[in-house]
Amino acid sequence: MIRKTIIADFFTTVSFSQFLQSLYLMTIWLPFLRYWKDLEKVEWELLEHIDYFYNKTLKDERKVVSFYNWRSAIYHTLRMIWVWWKDEVIVSGYNCVSVSNAVLQSWAKIVYCDVDENNLRLDFDDLKSKITENTKVIIVQHTFGKVLNVEKIMELASLKGILVIEDCAHSLGTVVSSSGSLCLKGKSCIKWVVWRKCWDFAIFSTGRDKSISGITGGFLVVNNSDYFRKVEDIKKRQKMPSVLLVFRNLLYNVFGYLAYKTYDCFELWKVIIFLSRKLSFITEILTSSEKNCNFSEFDYSLPNSLAYLVRKELYKIGHYNYHRRRLAKIYNAKFCDFSYPIVLLKEKKKEVLNYFRYPILCKDRQDREELVRFMKKRWIILWTSWTWKNIVPVWTDLRDAKYERWTCRVSEDISDRIVFLPNHKLVTNKDVSDVINLINKYYGNVQAWDNKW
Repeated sequence: MIRKTIIADFFTTVSFSQFLQSLYLMTIWLPFLRYWKDLEKVEWELLEHIDYFYNKTLKDERKVVSFYNWRSAIYHTLRMIWVWWKDEVIVSGYNCVSVSNAVLQSWAKIVYCDVDENNLRLDFDDLKSKITENTKVIIVQHTFGKVLNVEKIMELASLKGILVIEDCAHSLGTVVSSSGSLCLKGKSCIKWVVWRKCWDFAIFSTGRDKSISGITGGFLVVNNSDYFRKVEDIKKRQKMPSVLLVFRNLLYNVFGYLAYKTYDCFELWKVIIFLSRKLSFITEILTSSEKNCNFSEFDYSLPNSLAYLVRKELYKIGHYNYHRRRLAKIYNAKFCDFSYPIVLLKEKKKEVLNYFRYPILCKDRQDREELVRFMKKRWIILWTSWTWKNIVPVWTDLRDAKYERWTCRVSEDISDRIVFLPNHKLVTNKDVSDVINLINKYYGNVQAWDNKW
């Protein structure tokens, strides 16, 4: 009997339904791969999901534009603001190289701000010390679905005349309520409900490693009427990806699903993934040029077929987040009484997190590495894509990203200690039981999960 491996990353957005949808798009919908109705509808359907109080006047109050990927949205936002080589853009010191690449390609100077160890939000004291007369933009990142309380940052930014971009790539589906009445059932009505009038721009992602997967995709929502005309200019300049590039994206769902189903079958998955990458059948999340902060292909629009996938996934986002929240409650209940592992993100009052990832902190880098090896020997693969370096992924050249070591000590420490537990839609109660019991065994905790949840 083949033993099941519990996987925490890579296959988290792969499913049988997406496998079938991708085949459908590559055959019956072949004439509509790049242009058709879904491309027109997806932007306003996304607004419906991120704004609980949606109404017909919303179109006049905000503007939205879709891109081939999320970093293109960041880049065009900065170009819309007209940042230049003297202008400084403050970003989180615990971040993806895509953000650094977009900022550097816009010709702005990037400034890294450290984070709070307890919740990964920007450290306010460090932020104040990093602001200068040249600071033009602050990018506030809601890391791993934890929507930050940005009122203090907004107040500081307004006093200094600084624009604020909310990076919501991880937070699609997180709920924040001012009234306290929250829908906690697994329905698609669970949405990100708070739109503050004070922010200027918000950016969302539907990449393959995000809350929902359109394989790739980015959306810019503009809340500042001074820039509405520029949004229309951006749409006019956009180019559509080639049919071949769209096909390669759709093939990711096909090969990814086949690899997942054969993961424990004589390691056939390695052959499938190796060949698909070697022969360029599928696209990479990050290109080699982007890893070196040289990527400059930012003018592509979201093709119709990927917009179709986003629309299908939006209907399921409530169910996905409900499932992740349920698993997170189990993890929280079992780990809260122990010194290690440290549960990093927890819900607060009037807040429902999407638990895009479930991060825990180990004692140090060595402890994290030993835990990962311990779990891997027992058929559990923990997620480590945001570990090793604070500007991820691990092969990022920090010099190209203009980051100097020890600039953000807390961010570097967290990247050494952090690891992520399985909590995606393919994880079952039995899987959670195995994960909890093995982690308790590793740390010498006597409490085990009794599978009564």
